Amino acid sequence: MPVRDNMKERECTGNSLCTLRISIADMVSLNVRSINPELPKTLYQDMPLRAMALMSTVPCGAFAVSISGETGGSRGYPILKYPPLSAEGFVIAYDRHPNGRYVAAAVRYRNRDFKIAEFFDIACRWAERNGRIPKPVAGRYAYFVPTRDEWGVILRDSGYSAWDPASMPSALNAELLLGHGSQQSSAIVARIPVFTGDGRREEEVLPAFAQTEVTLDPDPGPHSIWLSYAEYKRIRILASQPPDTIVRDFHDWLGLLTKESGFEYWIFNPGMLFGDHIEWWGDRCRRRTEHEGFDFARGSIAGTGIRFIPEGVPVRSMADGDVVAMLDDFLGKTVVVRHPAIIRPNGDVFHTLLSHIQPRTTKMSPVTKGQVVGEVPKTTNPRVPAHLHLTAAWIPPSLTQDELKMDHIHPAFAPVILTDITPLLRSNPLCRWDIAESN
Repeated sequence: MPVRDNMKERECTGNSLCTLRISIADMVSLNVRSINPELPKTLYQDMPLRAMALMSTVPCGAFAVSISGETGGSRGYPILKYPPLSAEGFVIAYDRHPNGRYVAAAVRYRNRDFKIAEFFDIACRWAERNGRIPKPVAGRYAYFVPTRDEWGVILRDSGYSAWDPASMPSALNAELLLGHGSQQSSAIVARIPVFTGDGRREEEVLPAFAQTEVTLDPDPGPHSIWLSYAEYKRIRILASQPPDTIVRDFHDWLGLLTKESGFEYWIFNPGMLFGDHIEWWGDRCRRRTEHEGFDFARGSIAGTGIRFIPEGVPVRSMADGDVVAMLDDFLGKTVVVRHPAIIRPNGDVFHTLLSHIQPRTTKMSPVTKGQVVGEVPKTTNPRVPAHLHLTAAWIPPSLTQDELKMDHIHPAFAPVILTDITPLLRSNPLCRWDIAESN
């Protein structure tokens, strides 16, 4: 969005600038993910002067965006634990908040400190004075193949990216598409519009916050269909609905799990549900990705109060199927059950994944509804209480059982559609919600 339009819209709607923060991927890369009093109070991002154009396009709204650092390679700007001794452009200072996130608090420019909103106005005036108000060039795009970490950042940033298109290819090419099938690929191809100045530097490509477009074409080319970020999200939300045929099976499964755990009902805290961004245990760190499923960890016992799920509770298959994989996870094993009777017209098959358990079955074994496939073990991690994690997903036939890995069960891996069964939990009287803590 050109700066003048951006400023006009901000005046018309009364919206303030969105929050500018360091992405979770960069926090992990810098090893500053935990809430730890020994972590630096401030991190710094060294920005070149031409990035004034980028700062003039910080979007407005009640969401957060980030400027890529460590994870952006040549497209990012370095994030430092100490302020640089000198800067040719400006330095953004990010302060650590109680939730462990680093949020932009000030900008150092020409030996003065400015608040973010103040610096936005300075950047807008600089862009106008220097003929660098970013405007999109009709029909020109910069292309990239995001890794899962990179696409995960864009998902958290409401579809915005802040990469510099000057270092990105201007067309789909063979070298770019090599990354489409890499182990860490999100399996999508993305593009952002190319921006240039409105003044004397017409040929200069400028960095700007831009909404990402994607194609889900398995063989991307000139005739591929490109989706806006909003269209992509709408398709994913529609595709994430649970199948009607699993509803009764789920309620039966939950009823038996509740009874065998000795609970009257389950308690769900922030961090336990699908799409949550925090961990519900320990220091409540930010998750590396959105939560892929649901954690059954705490329940109410009559006359006793709230307790954690007991060791040894049997874990059962939700519906008829086949155990197609047993994968290592950070607390135990994940038993993957394929339900071949539940299939979409495009061939995607419904799967349930039962994680952090001790298996009591073998790979390639057929299972029936209610059959025991494992049990809840004693936790092996002193920070994380034992619990059962349930993920439901539509998995394409192109991803074979021998290829399936935990990394594929990732909100930023496009071929696998994670299923949101929150409505089924909400409608079940065996579930209660503790919303006292913020997510």
